[in-house]
Amino acid sequence: MHQAQPLESRRLKRTPLIRKTPIADRQQFVARVVVGAAIKAKKRLRQSRSTGKPTKAESRRIDQLKTGECLCCWLNRQQGRPTAHFGGCDAHHVLSGGRRIGHMATLGLCPWHHRALRPYADMTDAQATELFGPSLALGSKPFHAAYGSDEELLALQEQLLACGVSP
Repeated sequence: MHQAQPLESRRLKRTPLIRKTPIADRQQFVARVVVGAAIKAKKRLRQSRSTGKPTKAESRRIDQLKTGECLCCWLNRQQGRPTAHFGGCDAHHVLSGGRRIGHMATLGLCPWHHRALRPYADMTDAQATELFGPSLALGSKPFHAAYGSDEELLALQEQLLACGVSP
């Protein structure tokens, strides 16, 4: 019969581990893989948010918006209020469900009404809001209460562009 061997003698003999690549090279490889995965994830995030490259017609429309007057400043001027327009507009993409609708659904907004960039450095946000109206960046509810919904603003923007009026 077979007798039980002591525990030390039953263990398998282990051969020493021989590396085929130096440790430093393996660390660089791992770092490259991690960085590559992060870049791919970032690209995926950007692609899901973007509406793609604009067509020629969409580019023309966006250029018209950027060179014209801010839509909110135009509305303020119609009501006899001061305007915050200080040369050039941003193209604000209208959202639906947190996603951009497309390049044709854009509004021309000045830096104050779009990004809350004050026209004068010594002015506070409260003073700018009182003088020029609310900014979209400081809250969409007060902005839409003052100027209307996205659909109403988009319809007005379309009318003004169709008439050739530079809002």
